Amino acid sequence: MIHATFIRRKGNLESVELTGHAGSGEYGFDIVCAAVSTLSINLVNSLEVLADCKADLAIDEIDGGYMKIDISHITRKTDEKVQLLFGSFLLGMTNLAENSQEFLSVQVIAN
Repeated sequence: MIHATFIRRKGNLESVELTGHAGSGEYGFDIVCAAVSTLSINLVNSLEVLADCKADLAIDEIDGGYMKIDISHITRKTDEKVQLLFGSFLLGMTNLAENSQEFLSVQVIAN
């Protein structure tokens, strides 16, 4: 199962940590993994291209199953575009989790 943990501080989304493997299909044919990967890489690209916001990105490129997208260090993290893009990612992940509960869980921690 993939666990997506979002951190929200003072009302603003600041980071998401993705851990685990969906296991909804064979390697290379796991549609839940593909959806999560697509949504998360799209967030990183959208933040950079559409909002001029460079997120810190940590990925386990050897074993997979880990990605952290962090904008807590960005001074413009409260920018409407940045929060809209992060909120859209949260919405996509939440909708995916509702339809794939055995493969993906989403949690939002508010500090």
